[in-house]
Amino acid sequence: MAENRDGTVITFYSYKGGTGRTMALANCAWILAANGHRVLAVDWDLEAPGLHRFFHPFLNLRDLEATPGLINLITEYQEEARRPGERAADWHRAYARVRPHAVTLDWSFPSGGSLDFLSAGRRNRDYSSVVGRMDWDHFYEHSGGGQFFDAMGDDMRRHYDFTLIDSRTGLSDIADICTVQMPQVLVVCFTLSDQSIDGASAVARYIEERYHQRGIRILPVATRIDDGEKEKADAGRALARECFEGFPSGLTGEAADLYWGSVEIPYRPFYAYEEVLATFGDPPGIGSSLLSACERLTSVLTEGQVTGLPPIDESLRLAHVAAFTRRRPSSPANIVLNHVSEDRMWVDWITAVLGTAGFRTFPVDVRAPGSALLEEEPGEEAHRVLHIASPPYLKSRAGRGLWDSGPFQDRAGGRRQVLPVRVGDVRLTPPPGGLRAVDLVRVDEAEAASALLGALGRGEAAAALPCAPDRPRFPGNAPRVWNVRPRNSWFTGRTDLLDRIRDQLRGDSRSAQRLPQVLYGLGGVGKTQVALEYAHRFRADYDLVWWIEAERPDLVVASLAQLAAEMGLRAGDVVAEGAMAALHELWRGERYPRWLLIFDNVEDPDEALRRLPQAIGPLPGSVYGHLLATCRNKPATQRVEITQVEVFDRFESVEHLTWRVAGLPPEDADLVAAAVGDLPLAVEVAAAWLAETATPVDAYLAQLAERSTTVLSLGSPEGYGLRFNATWTLSISRLREESRAAVRLLEICSFFSAEPVSMRLIGSDALLDALLPYDADLRERYMLGRVIQTLHRFALARVDPADSSIQVHRLVQAAVREALTAEEQTETKRVVHRILAQARPTEGVDRDDPVNDPKSWPAFELIWPHLNASGIADSDDSRARELMIDRIRYLLARGELESARAFATELDRLWTRRLGEDSLQTLNVRFELANALRAQGRYQEALAMDEDTLARQLRLFHDDHPADDHPRVLVVTGSLAADLRAVGRFTEALERDLWVYRGMRGLFGDSHRRTLTAANNLAVDYRLTGDSEAARRLDERTVERRAMLLGDEHPYTLFTKANLAGDLRETGEYAVSVEVLREVVDGLRRVLDPHAPEVLRAVKSLAVSLRKAGHPHEAMRLTGEAYERFRDRYGPVSPDTLACGVSLAADLAATGDPGHALDLARQMLHGYRGTLGESHPYSLACRANVVVHLRATGGAEEAAEDAEEVRDALEHALGPQHPFALCAAVNLANVYGDLGRADLAERWEYAALEGLLDKLGPWHPDVLVCRSNLAITLRAAGRGEDAAGMRAAVIEPAAERLGVDHPIPEAARSWIRLDRDIELHPV
Repeated sequence: MAENRDGTVITFYSYKGGTGRTMALANCAWILAANGHRVLAVDWDLEAPGLHRFFHPFLNLRDLEATPGLINLITEYQEEARRPGERAADWHRAYARVRPHAVTLDWSFPSGGSLDFLSAGRRNRDYSSVVGRMDWDHFYEHSGGGQFFDAMGDDMRRHYDFTLIDSRTGLSDIADICTVQMPQVLVVCFTLSDQSIDGASAVARYIEERYHQRGIRILPVATRIDDGEKEKADAGRALARECFEGFPSGLTGEAADLYWGSVEIPYRPFYAYEEVLATFGDPPGIGSSLLSACERLTSVLTEGQVTGLPPIDESLRLAHVAAFTRRRPSSPANIVLNHVSEDRMWVDWITAVLGTAGFRTFPVDVRAPGSALLEEEPGEEAHRVLHIASPPYLKSRAGRGLWDSGPFQDRAGGRRQVLPVRVGDVRLTPPPGGLRAVDLVRVDEAEAASALLGALGRGEAAAALPCAPDRPRFPGNAPRVWNVRPRNSWFTGRTDLLDRIRDQLRGDSRSAQRLPQVLYGLGGVGKTQVALEYAHRFRADYDLVWWIEAERPDLVVASLAQLAAEMGLRAGDVVAEGAMAALHELWRGERYPRWLLIFDNVEDPDEALRRLPQAIGPLPGSVYGHLLATCRNKPATQRVEITQVEVFDRFESVEHLTWRVAGLPPEDADLVAAAVGDLPLAVEVAAAWLAETATPVDAYLAQLAERSTTVLSLGSPEGYGLRFNATWTLSISRLREESRAAVRLLEICSFFSAEPVSMRLIGSDALLDALLPYDADLRERYMLGRVIQTLHRFALARVDPADSSIQVHRLVQAAVREALTAEEQTETKRVVHRILAQARPTEGVDRDDPVNDPKSWPAFELIWPHLNASGIADSDDSRARELMIDRIRYLLARGELESARAFATELDRLWTRRLGEDSLQTLNVRFELANALRAQGRYQEALAMDEDTLARQLRLFHDDHPADDHPRVLVVTGSLAADLRAVGRFTEALERDLWVYRGMRGLFGDSHRRTLTAANNLAVDYRLTGDSEAARRLDERTVERRAMLLGDEHPYTLFTKANLAGDLRETGEYAVSVEVLREVVDGLRRVLDPHAPEVLRAVKSLAVSLRKAGHPHEAMRLTGEAYERFRDRYGPVSPDTLACGVSLAADLAATGDPGHALDLARQMLHGYRGTLGESHPYSLACRANVVVHLRATGGAEEAAEDAEEVRDALEHALGPQHPFALCAAVNLANVYGDLGRADLAERWEYAALEGLLDKLGPWHPDVLVCRSNLAITLRAAGRGEDAAGMRAAVIEPAAERLGVDHPIPEAARSWIRLDRDIELHPV
């Protein structure tokens, strides 16, 4: 429902300036907001705007200057009004909306109160000329100015409890708008001078007399009353009361005396020099104060509803008085901020806080090349130095050197004072001569600002700090959603690159327009580390940061689905639905307006980044959302901003080496950097080697040169030169001397994916068995940690304690693999296969089919990244190969249909060649491939594959199972039945599913999950073959058993319950069906995403029942929403879209729009014919519905031939007693009835009635419709008595069962024919 506060517009007007009108308005506005009201203050004094000055501590003036104001709203409307063309009658209202242009004051009012400010206009160089050129007479006469301001007043009243307008003084067009057209209350301010009293009272009298019908409440208010001249003041009061006789209207006697004696604004010298709000300037409870006067005026304005200002903390009040107070101009104190680039966000925030308090800051990155703090003084006043102390700062040579130096000499011989500011988890000893550190760790923003400013002697400024939207965010705040691995504590350099990325993401650079940013470059240059550092360095910028391992598209979708769960979105089990739900939520920007998605190691950035934005549309400008990706290949698309990540420059290489290796001279570091080519990964490995072995640099360089010769046989992974290979082969050789088990672990990790490997895999029994021959100590499992740390020390693997994983870079993996012989590679792969097979979950899940149990998915998701990398599809271990089958099932369960089909197709090709066509695992792959094909609508392909698979299984198992009841045979037979249903062979599907159901009951009993699945499918067959009563009985039992086994709100229970509601509808119990479906829809929305396909199917079914029950308008609303979502998400010819479109056409017809119903039904028929073929029962049923809509549009003659053909075709396909054929007969009879062929109409009505009675009984709605139509036919044939009897047999039972106003009894009473549309469900 649209908001409507029915508020009040109050104008403050004065005939002359200098009355204190604006000050009174500002204080009244604040008092109203402080009492929980939504208030708007409008500066309508266009020639001399000044209202904003009273609110300046709570406004960001930069934002205010950039925000359109009142004159901009007016001119934008005027420009549009001048354009020729047709418009809607209320088009002007969109231009009269004030709320989007108002700026909210940064103050937390109690009880939901707020104070918005609408400025006079954007204050740029054109402002004065825009106001000066405004012709108000022309605006009213030719641009509809009156309707525009009326609409503006309506908008103000709708969105605000009180709108206070500061009007232009004197007599003018603007003043007339403010005093006559806009307000319900007019406050006329005047001083006690004769000129002011005369002018103000004349205006009040004029408005009262000429515009009496508008009912404007006029309140004269005397202002600037100086008690020091009491006699003159009393004389002035008497004159004013005489001139304003009769005002305020309705007040006489004591009431008028009370008003004139209390409502006036005193003069107080304190307020004569600055625009200070009395709500802060005056303490409460002083009757003679300006604040008390404004409180009394507010009470009159609200007719006693608001009488005073709620109390505020005295220290807060005084702090804001200081914020209002003007200080003598002085040179700001200068402060040097020594920092390292990792603390950029802290520097930005500290700069903003200190700048607000009057300080000038000079940030200095102590590691930057050529930074010369002592040589380049920021000026004589720079008497303080702040060390931004964090672990990276104190680890850096420059930072530690400055820290230890303490105070230092400036050029004038003075000593600078050092103030440490702790922003990270470091233990600080104050530098020599320094002050005690300011601790900003684990405090909120207010505490941090107070501590910082207090240490600098400006503590009083902390309370008045504005919270402008563009102010740097407090770095102590963490994103609400975050999955990024820990920061690399040895990250070095890249400052310019990171700043450039940030500027491009924010759109700060000239070339960028907030495009996705792609970092590309060769392996080992540190793309991932740059992205990781960006996430940590600028994390305070975001409410959500999500890291996605993007090497494979299915991993991207799975990670986004995991994000949806983290965001609390109920997206169900379909992973694609979860991914889209997450993206849509981010693109809306409501819960997470600032977010960052990082896609690491994208294989094909052009395809990935092309697909993602198309699915969700352009990012709204109001959302601070960023996409950052890394890849090895340069993208070709122009829709991204690309940045190449190069090797370290020499300064960065030397910085990293000297940082990692204690005591390493820069000149030696330079030699090492040159030897490894400045490749970051090689620099890191070299640094780890030197740090661990204490080898002299010259010896290391000699060994490196020697290794460059011996690695010639290893090849050059990723195209790097020999010196890169030599770097890590040298480290591996030294590692072999220290720990053979560590080398073997490195070899094993080289056949996992280059993505992080979970410690659950690394700590498995299979891996420990593989390492035990190399280290007997590993009999104790905890000793594995020592081996892992050895790899970590040599920088050959990265260990992440946060997500308990280990990761080996792909370059190191390639070098290690190349160093192994073919036999060693094969044996190492076998170890990895055993590890992965052992990780297959079995505890606490369905052991027979764990992958279809959602509780197992987290465990499987640790395995999936490593299937391809380990070559498990070629494994000779059947247990390991079973994981490939699990992968297909997982993709199908999560809705990744194309990925499942492609994966299964490739696996089928591989295993057919390797294992043979009759291998059980090959047949299992083909069974899953058929499922994927059917799910994609490729029904004939699925049918052919299932028939072949079943024939082969029957040959394999028949000797041991002569009854052909092996569980695998039953499962494939059930899949074949689903194919038969899909191609329209309903009876054959029923026979197959009946056999499967009996077989499952015999093997597992009535309540096993497999039996219940078979029962669910069998009920679908009963329904499709026209036996809704049998479907109902079976669904009732299945719902009861699934509820006992799984719970009432398990999705499977609710799915079957929805089927049961459909059975109830088919058996004529419309009202009960509606009730059950409402329960199902509510339940599904609680456990799944409201837009999941299962939920939309239930909504569509509910709409059908509502239409059948006589509520077509509610039905059409629900069906329309479901149809749009199905069409937008799955395309115009998906099974769900087509079935929903057929229902929507019926809703359109039921609500009186047969033309659109016919158009839509024809579209659906085209879709069914294209996907299922001409002769499929669903194509025929849709064609029968087209006949219904064609007849409703007066096309009975055109419909006649189609009606008979489609009825014959349905009888041929489904049998004469099938409900589809019987409904088609009812509709055929109606066509003949319209054409005056009563004989043919009667023939088909009797035929249909006989079949419906036999199948549905005498009181089913379809039977009643058929009888009602037959009565019309008999009447037309001149058999009035028979017609009346037939009609009477319909009206009473129809009214009793369906309601008096239901369409069936209404049609019978009115001798109107009714058609029976055929309801379709997704095949």
